[in-house]
Amino acid sequence: MLTAMSAVSAMAQALPPSPWPARLSVAAIAATHPDLETTFRFPWITGSSCGPTARCNIGWIAWRINAWLQASALGQLPVDGRTAFERVWTSSGKPHGFTSLDFTVLAHTRAFLSLTVHGTQLNGYPSSFSHAYSFDTATGHPLSLQDLFTKQGLASLNQDVRRQWRPRLEAALKNETGASRDSDEMQSRQEYYTQCLEALLNDQTVADTMILEAAQLTLTRDCPFPRVAQALNDLGRLSARYSRDALQPWLNDYGRCLFERKSLSSCSLPRGRHPHPGIYRARADHGDLVTLVLGRSSDVDQSFYAESQAGPLHPLETTQDKSLKLTRPDGKAQFLLEVDQQGNLEGIWRRADATFPVHFSY
Repeated sequence: MLTAMSAVSAMAQALPPSPWPARLSVAAIAATHPDLETTFRFPWITGSSCGPTARCNIGWIAWRINAWLQASALGQLPVDGRTAFERVWTSSGKPHGFTSLDFTVLAHTRAFLSLTVHGTQLNGYPSSFSHAYSFDTATGHPLSLQDLFTKQGLASLNQDVRRQWRPRLEAALKNETGASRDSDEMQSRQEYYTQCLEALLNDQTVADTMILEAAQLTLTRDCPFPRVAQALNDLGRLSARYSRDALQPWLNDYGRCLFERKSLSSCSLPRGRHPHPGIYRARADHGDLVTLVLGRSSDVDQSFYAESQAGPLHPLETTQDKSLKLTRPDGKAQFLLEVDQQGNLEGIWRRADATFPVHFSY
């Protein structure tokens, strides 16, 4: 039985900045699997008043976070009257899916919210997973390393991570003695570690996961071992941890604000020339509500859109030149968008034989 309040339905409004930081709370959507009789839990973000006299868009911020979490982990937007887990859990007619699901809050400060969603997935055989998420509490946007560090600082951080991980991978490639594996397994292991080392040395950002906590940052990377070959990965997940003091030379103003021990005001997320990943909504001239899930790149956190607040998500292929082009693979819809100085997305939405102007607020 579902035990969480329904999704917030209010549209985002252009409201004056509040001197009070947004106050978010983390509850849980909980439901019992009908066959396994195990309890599934998923985070549900709610908001309280920003202050005694201030107006704020706290409902929109909370909905943004909920929408990103559900789109990323459950493949849907928050929906009234339906258990959030129906799309993902296993059933008698669908043997593939989740057999357990839970979450852990890692940090909940005035400036950011950080948590992990973890569980077990069945896809021929069971495998565990864990996904980390961090959000700016003033906007509801998901955070990445690019938000926290200067350009040079991020380059220095990446270089330091390479310094730690490269010797481990090189040692794993050389250490082929004493392993009780056949030649095919050893060749596969060699290939996967070689791919991992090449990616580490060549990728612009070396970590694939950022785990943000109140006093530290942990970066991790998984080498590309498929699930059936995980037993060959002696190194496991690569990890590098940094204290807030160690990060100080590399952080930008926003990153320093996030790690302030006694910050009483909201931190201002930088608004760059490129669209920021996150949840956006707009109402076209003909009245239809459009929800846009804007991923970080064409191959990470893929973009989607829905033609209502809680409609099905349609995948979008992303190309970025002077403008942002988001296209449905079947060609039935396309967005052509540009970002303004305030971080808003302005442009057109082409659907069937009609074109509509759209404005997605930051």
